[in-house]
This record gives sequence, C-alpha cells and structure tokens, in this order.
Amino acid sequence: MFGIKQLEDFMEEKFGVAVDTNEVGEETVLLYHEELDEELISEDVLQLLPNPVLFQTYIYNDESEWIIGIALEEETNNPLFLICLKDGTKVYEEMLKFNLQRK
Repeated sequence: MFGIKQLEDFMEEKFGVAVDTNEVGEETVLLYHEELDEELISEDVLQLLPNPVLFQTYIYNDESEWIIGIALEEETNNPLFLICLKDGTKVYEEMLKFNLQRK
C-alpha cells in the first residue's frame, strides 16, 4: 500500500517538497481504462494495469498544485503505477510493480 508516509518521502526525495500532511486531500476511485486520459497514461502502461483499476489520489497545494495518483491492485491494494502532476502537467511516472498476468 502507498500511504501518507510514502507520499511524504516521495515528495521530499523526488522534488524537495516538504508535505504538510494536514493539507493533503485524498480520494480513491475505480476507473475503467477509457476513463483515463491517454495523454497522461500511455497505452503501453494501460496494458499492464487491470481494467478497471483502483486509483488512490493525493492532492497537495503549496506554491503549486500537486496531484499524485497511484494505481492499485484492487484485491491486495499493492501499488502498480505512480503518476505525479504539477499544475496539471505530468512531471513523473513510474511502474511500481509489473502485473503481466492481467490485461
């Protein structure tokens, strides 16, 4: 699972941003591939993710708006893919676990 502590560590390590956890919003949604923006998540990545996919999103505003999305395996909540947007622009993505058995 990717929780608030991992979010703090990720933002500090990758972007030098110290997150105030009291200012973080979060939401979990189940999305079908056709609901995902293909400019943000490529077809190659979609082929590795289950359909539908559970997305945990964190929103943090400091001087910029940060949105961090983690695709989770629905049954286990294991993180599969991470995407990070800054002011609406993709600034980072990473496959966290390849799940090649599901398409």
